[in-house]
Amino acid sequence: MQYRHYGKLRVAKNRTATSRAGTSAIEFAMVAPLMVAFTFGLVEVGRIMLVKQSATHATREGARMAIKPSSTSDQVKERVEEELALMGIDSATVVITPNAIQESEPGSQVRVQVDIAIESISWAPGFFNFGTAAISAESSMRRESTQ
Repeated sequence: MQYRHYGKLRVAKNRTATSRAGTSAIEFAMVAPLMVAFTFGLVEVGRIMLVKQSATHATREGARMAIKPSSTSDQVKERVEEELALMGIDSATVVITPNAIQESEPGSQVRVQVDIAIESISWAPGFFNFGTAAISAESSMRRESTQ
């Protein structure tokens, strides 16, 4: 076997660049799944943040409708569901407190809460564990007077 001498370093002459290509393939095979999981994780976190913001917006819109003297609980729930439908969310739980807002006194607190299961909005359900099962948002406002 012939050797090339580079100072004190001896390298075999028959060694080619193709042996390095195999090492690169192995390195890529080890790193690629991590990078793909990281990328999809970022996309999922971004999606959850978007849905959280949309849920907060929907509760505000519902609360704005709920404080009007002529509003009913059904109208408020319908308004919240319309806002969520713009994002393609149809599996939300809407809770309005008090249940019959049309009977509540002017100046009383009205609360609109939305809960959305993460599994219902996730693009990769069950793949990532976010430590919570639902996205929750709520808004509260005081009911307006009729005078």
